[in-house]
Formats: sequence, structure tokens, C-alpha cells
Amino acid sequence: MPDPNRKSKMISLRLSAVEYEALHSLYPSYGARNISDFARLAMQRIIGKSLATEDAFFAKMRELDNRLNAAEANIALLLARSNP
Repeated sequence: MPDPNRKSKMISLRLSAVEYEALHSLYPSYGARNISDFARLAMQRIIGKSLATEDAFFAKMRELDNRLNAAEANIALLLARSNP
């Protein structure tokens, strides 16, 4: 059975010497084994935040939908009481 965590895709990007040196000096302090590992960790954090943001967005949308439904029910109740 194939390992779903196996790294099989590759990306490539160019860095300036300054960018490369900055990454090279930073990766050990983040627990990364090398620059590629450091880049992967950074991308995973961004992806995780994106997913968390989506979850928060949908939770807020559900909350607003519930509040709107409650407001509609209250308005209907008030209208029913005011029109005998």
C-alpha cells in the first residue's frame, strides 16, 4: 500500500544570495534539517493558517445564519402578535 505521506512532488524557486543566506542562517533555529525542510515547515504553517481561517469563516457564517434565522422568527412572532 502506498505511503500517503511520501513526498513525490517537487517545486523549484530562485533566491537571491541574501535570501539564501537568511534561510541558511535561520533553518537550524526552527528545528529544520535543511533549507528544503525549513521551506516545507513554513508552507505547512501557511496552509494550516489558511485552513484555520476557512474554518473560522464558516463558523462565523453559521453563527450569522443562526442569528438571522432567530431574528426572522422574532419578527414573525411580533407581526403575528400585532395583527389579531
